[in-house]
This record gives sequence, C-alpha cells and structure tokens, in this order.
Amino acid sequence: MKWTHNGLAEDLAAHLRQRSGRVVWTDMQLGPSGSPRPDVYSVEPSFTKFCPMAYEVKVSVADYRRDVTSGKWQTYLPFAAAVTFAVPAGLIEKAALPEGCGLMVRGPEGWRTAKAPTLQAIQTLPHAAWIKLMIDGIWREAERRVAAASPGLRNEWILRRQAGQKLGLQVAELLEDRNRAETLFAMRTEQLREAEAGVSERLREIEKQARDRAEQQAELIDGVRAKLAAALGLPASASILAIRGAAEVQAARLDRDAEIQRLQVALRQVERALQDALQSVALARPQEVL
Repeated sequence: MKWTHNGLAEDLAAHLRQRSGRVVWTDMQLGPSGSPRPDVYSVEPSFTKFCPMAYEVKVSVADYRRDVTSGKWQTYLPFAAAVTFAVPAGLIEKAALPEGCGLMVRGPEGWRTAKAPTLQAIQTLPHAAWIKLMIDGIWREAERRVAAASPGLRNEWILRRQAGQKLGLQVAELLEDRNRAETLFAMRTEQLREAEAGVSERLREIEKQARDRAEQQAELIDGVRAKLAAALGLPASASILAIRGAAEVQAARLDRDAEIQRLQVALRQVERALQDALQSVALARPQEVL
C-alpha cells in the first residue's frame, strides 16, 4: 500500500487510541508559533505515570535522512519521554535509527514495534504546551469524535464551530457600530435642539414685530375712524358699520357733492387701513410649526 504522510499519521493515531488508550493528537504544535510540532503526540491517561511520547512519521528515505541530519527530532525531547519514528514496513532499518529513538512499522497486518525507545524521565511539560494541548487539543478531539460518530454531521459541526469563533469579532464590530451610531445620534439630536432654539427665538422676534405693527395700525385706524365719525356727526366710538351707513346716507342725499367725495376718499382710506390691520393681526397669531 502506498501511504501518504497524513494518512500514515492518522492511521498511527487510531492504532494508539485503540491499543493503548492514550490521549492522542496529530500535527499538534506544542506551544506558540515556532514551537515543535510532532506528527503524532500522545499522553498516557495516568495520574502516577507521566510518559508523553512523540512520533515522527516518514514515508520516504530522503525525508527521514533530512530529519535525522537536521536534528529535528531532538526538539521534541523537552516535551516527550522518547521519540519514535513511524514508517511503512521496509523503509528503514533499526541500525539507521538515532541513539535512543524507537521504531514502529506499518505492514499489511497493522502496526508493530520494531524497536522500543529509550525512555527518559520527564516530570511535566512547559506551561505553554499544556495551554496549547488544553485549548487547541480539546477542539481537535471533539472534531475527531464527531467525525467518527457520524461523518455526515462533521461539516455542520465544523461550520458551527467556525461561526462561534467568528462571533467574538462580529460582536465587537456590532458594538463598535452601535457606539458610533449612538454618538452620531446624540450629536444630531444636539444639533436639532440648537436649531430648534434658534428657530423659536426667530419666531418670537417675528411675532413681536408683527404685534408692534398691528398696534401701530390699530392706532392709525382709531384716529382715522374718529375723524370720519366726527365728520358724519357720529361719536368717536362709532363702529365701522355705523360710519359706513352714515356715509352712504349722506352720499345718497348729496350725490356728487364735494363733501361726499371727500368722505368717500376717507372711507376708502379706512377700508385699506382695516385690510392692512387684519393682515397684520393674522401674521401676529402663533403659527403651528410642523
């Protein structure tokens, strides 16, 4: 069988879970960016025996030699009691292994240990590694179990997880938009209040001017009416209707008499003054602001 690197790593992880009951992670970086990332990493679920193991998967001799030459496998030692190379059967011999490393091979019948590694004592892991295993590792294990239990649910579960991860950013953006909207609303509201105050002040000025003009017109009307009433022999307090009636009587009696013409001119002046006064009064009334 022609193995791919990821396929062989997943196959080894499944074997370790089934045969040893170990907690297993694949392609797990043991800390922040730049930290070692073994292909397979496992910890025995025991309170008394802490024995984390790192496995380096190889599917070609060239890749294996590059790893050994560079000493990449040695970067796992602060995090593992031992390092084991996992390869397809026949890829490498035990004699080619670095000192202390183990070898597991995958043949047609499954995995077997060709050489056990030399274990070193390790009491605990760096703090960053524990944090990484707990935070990232738990999500990965949850994804794996969902996929194993019901492959059809895996995509939906992953989408929900991704949505949850994005939720924090989306909420932050919404809150920022909300704060921005509230600030803008408060600013616009204050501007409207200031504008309303300015409009109200202007309306009060217009109302006062109209009232002053109306009072002036009223005084003028009263003077003209008193003069006309006196000319017709009426008291100064006579109404406009009384004045007009008296004027019509005089006009009918004297026809084109010069005095009548003078009275007609005076009457027209009174009518114009009344019209101007009525218009001024209408302007002086408070108008409904829509």
